[in-house]
Amino acid sequence: MLFNNIINHLKQWCMNKAEVYQKAYGAHGGMITVGYLTACELEFKLSILIDKSFESIDDLKSEVLNLIDVHYEPSVSEPQNSLAQHMIDKTNREFSEFLEEVLSRKNSLAVANIPYERVIIGLETTALQEKFRSVWKYENTSYWFPLMGDEPKEISEKFFVMFDYFEPYKKQLEQLIGLPQKHLYRYGESDFRPQNCIETVEFVEYGGHETIYTDKDFSWAIYFSHENTVAFAGSIVPKVKELLSEEKEHWDKFEWDRAE
Repeated sequence: MLFNNIINHLKQWCMNKAEVYQKAYGAHGGMITVGYLTACELEFKLSILIDKSFESIDDLKSEVLNLIDVHYEPSVSEPQNSLAQHMIDKTNREFSEFLEEVLSRKNSLAVANIPYERVIIGLETTALQEKFRSVWKYENTSYWFPLMGDEPKEISEKFFVMFDYFEPYKKQLEQLIGLPQKHLYRYGESDFRPQNCIETVEFVEYGGHETIYTDKDFSWAIYFSHENTVAFAGSIVPKVKELLSEEKEHWDKFEWDRAE
């Protein structure tokens, strides 16, 4: 059985808790930061369970509780002091209490209104990483076009613009590629280990990490870099060039004044 809606309610709690911590950061500093990271790590771990089949609701509960003690973030696995440990314990305790509350309402839960996101790990992500490498010549240890050392000459259909020129057309591009109905793969630098890919229905532009997206057929790719470039490759290029025709003078030009 799938329990995506229950998992999404738990993820929503983590998002809300992380937002609370983030807003409080200025007043309380490092202790609040580890609470934020604890909530974000919990959300990441819950995303691994999306679309996973469980024998029963008790099996789901057991796995969720077990994940609390699985850590990928060093400052959570090895807190610097007793105050940090207190914040971690407090966050985990409140999460466990919310888990009990959600399970008590499992038959009357509304649909959690958050976008689909599944963290892919293990053999499935290994296969996807190899596909990104073989089709798009992308590896998460390096930049991609146009920032990589050697341009991927095997990919003939490609171009880039600075993000500022792309941003006004973002919603139109999302419609062009069928979001949020269609699912995409996201790959790149990650906040947390293990190595992973993401199945998603939305773009997150640049969030501090080099990120590449592709459709599930690997027919096109879109890459966001921290130098503020957006690169397009594959079957989508003609339609994107048409969409960005008013920005043609900025195609394939790295503009330093827009790189930050």
